[in-house]
Amino acid sequence: MNPRRALRRLEARFGRQGWWPVTDAGGLRPRYRPGRYAAPAPAQALEVCVGAILTQNTAWSNVEKALAAVHGARSLRRLARIPRARLERLIRPSGYFRQKAERLRLFARWAGDAPSLALRLRKSPLPALRTELLSLKGVGPETADSMLLYAGGRPAFVVDAYTRRIGSRIGWFAPAAGYAEVQAFLTARLPRSVPVYNELHALFVRLAKEHCRTKPQCAGCPLKGGCATGRDP
Repeated sequence: MNPRRALRRLEARFGRQGWWPVTDAGGLRPRYRPGRYAAPAPAQALEVCVGAILTQNTAWSNVEKALAAVHGARSLRRLARIPRARLERLIRPSGYFRQKAERLRLFARWAGDAPSLALRLRKSPLPALRTELLSLKGVGPETADSMLLYAGGRPAFVVDAYTRRIGSRIGWFAPAAGYAEVQAFLTARLPRSVPVYNELHALFVRLAKEHCRTKPQCAGCPLKGGCATGRDP
């Protein structure tokens, strides 16, 4: 089974996922929008980038609590000017709040205001922009590609632990394959498309939560028939 067929099977089972969730103007919590792939509004692009940093080493439910606190304090657009101690209190639900507060402040200084960030993410040459993001403290490949894909609407495939787990179990690459190797394998076999990259990444997360867990639950998995390690209960 190749990645295109996997995408078709996952979409048939789970439908469109609506990633990345963003908060409406005046709202406090992000919501999913299935079928929407355009780059979000500037304030929402900033929120995606903040969320991509906050979600490191924690569950998304904790990120939502932190984002709600920042929105409630009307502080997202003034991120670079929030006193460090206050920012730490606001994002505490996301865990590692001291480390993440430092990373957010550094990112905010690089990003400037939301319109400037959105323009840079959408229009800057992609390879150079990705290199620039990776030069920022605390921004690794997964975080950078999440910002590019979901905040900038750019074709950058996001590789996470779920992608590695699922792909290695299917037999696409070795369990120890690095980020660049996994990304290159998938992008060579998929259309260079923001909707495709968006959905497959999100659908891998859905599959990992429902079937391809640390201890796999193969019964009913939509990819079982083409998986090298799929097994009967």
